[in-house]
Amino acid sequence: MAGAYHGDTVGAVSLGHIDLFHNAYSGLLFKSDKAAAPYCYRCPYNRAKPERADAREYRRCNWECVGKLEHKFIAQKKKSNPYAAFVFEPLMQGAAGMIAQPEGWLRRAAGIARQHGALLIADEVMTGFGRTASDFACHQEGVQPDFLALAKGLTGGYLPMAATLTTQKVFDAFLGKYEEFKTFFHGHSYTGNQLGASAALASLEILQSKESIRSRQILERTLRKHLAALWKLPNVGDIRQVGLAIGIELVRDWRTREPFDLRERAGIRVCEAMGKKGVS
Repeated sequence: MAGAYHGDTVGAVSLGHIDLFHNAYSGLLFKSDKAAAPYCYRCPYNRAKPERADAREYRRCNWECVGKLEHKFIAQKKKSNPYAAFVFEPLMQGAAGMIAQPEGWLRRAAGIARQHGALLIADEVMTGFGRTASDFACHQEGVQPDFLALAKGLTGGYLPMAATLTTQKVFDAFLGKYEEFKTFFHGHSYTGNQLGASAALASLEILQSKESIRSRQILERTLRKHLAALWKLPNVGDIRQVGLAIGIELVRDWRTREPFDLRERAGIRVCEAMGKKGVS
């Protein structure tokens, strides 16, 4: 997706599409195509939801972004070189600017990828483990990926630990007789680290407890209630919430949607001011 960030290894950077992060490494990377993200607030077809309920009329969305995605799959198949996989962050893209996907987008996009024989790779490093109100964000749209990338929330951030889940079909592709050498010959020195695994088990026990689930539900409702007050601020252009993941787009003027220049450090200045008021 446009604005994608999936990590800092050569493979992950090759799937990233943020020029500020990735351009310096362009000579090392393999080619990957990008599709337009459903960035409703800055929709090029001018069908975004209004920033204020009374600011302008709602416009009907014709899912042009989904149509563009489908066109890419069709065009690639005509070259007799269909895409191997569709890689996405479900429901909300993090580093892209907390870009929330409208309801139904992921289900439609995943269906198109499946129709054209592509595997689904869900990056839930940011969205998984309750952050988007369910264990895994893609399941909210009924999407079951072929690969599921997990980290961070797995241990609550206390120790580094990541995991890649896949289907039985993919797993079986690496099974065979010893002399066939079908093993996936890649790993890390600290793979299966006992301390990291222990921290992950403890974190999961907390996350899956009734008390934790109830607390997240209360926090989500509380955040939604108090976020509404921020619409009154002239520099708040959009507020996007998926569970406990929230993006507040700061703009010079909400009427024009003119963004701040990156060098003005608008978001950083807000975070610094919040820190002085005791917000961690």
